[in-house]
Amino acid sequence: MGKDKDGQALLPINTNDERYVAQANEFVEGRQNLKLNSAKIMRAVIMQINADDDDINGYTITIPELAAMLGIQPSNLYHEIDNITNDITSKAVEIKDRKSEKFVKFPWVKKCAYDPKVGLNVALNDEIKPFVLNLKSRAHYTQYQIQEILQLKSVYGIRIFELLEKEQYSTKIPPEGKDVELTIEQIRIACDCQNKYKKISQFNARVIDTAIKDIERVSNRRFICTYIKRGRSTYAINFHIIPWYYPYYDEKTRTILESPKFEVPSPVEKEYHVY
Repeated sequence: MGKDKDGQALLPINTNDERYVAQANEFVEGRQNLKLNSAKIMRAVIMQINADDDDINGYTITIPELAAMLGIQPSNLYHEIDNITNDITSKAVEIKDRKSEKFVKFPWVKKCAYDPKVGLNVALNDEIKPFVLNLKSRAHYTQYQIQEILQLKSVYGIRIFELLEKEQYSTKIPPEGKDVELTIEQIRIACDCQNKYKKISQFNARVIDTAIKDIERVSNRRFICTYIKRGRSTYAINFHIIPWYYPYYDEKTRTILESPKFEVPSPVEKEYHVY
């Protein structure tokens, strides 16, 4: 990794990079409200932290790298970058304190500045060190390669992808599929939409369906979502994750067309009651 004239580490955005975006699970579960491009940039910065690093540095994303990552022409970068720097510097990730059960705000950065001759310089906030450093010593953390989220077109897609990765434990999905259950509250907190889309039909259309279509568009995974009820209220969603090559999956309805040789969950309409 090269350095600029001030000694800051240069951030190479390489979609073939074998390094991982690694975050503590509390960080993944936290309330985040960055806009799409800002969210991608912060993941790219976190990716630069190596497993054996004992501190976090400032990183510079060069103009060609930044334009490639955001999918815009370098000449048009200036029009977007002011919004990105304002977004990153004004937002915080909110993490629930396990003792008090209250959310604590941690600003993402202590510095985020754009130099038209160099690129975007980002220095992470020291207070998020526990959530991105020395994670191998922790029992629970989430990691994935950045190319898995760079092509996503919605923040909801990024956040639900991260929640699913947190629960999956493995990127390998067996032919019969894998189940991941997320509560509605988990998703609302992570996507910062606790006060939006109060009706479950709105929540499904604007958050879940948007995210799932986004993830399916760029990945080898397909999903069947089963809503789980507690009494009369929807409590959670079971995501049945299927490899793209699964022969009995209907893309339009997200249902199983006929019974395969192995057992799979029934389609969306089935309800489970949890007491």
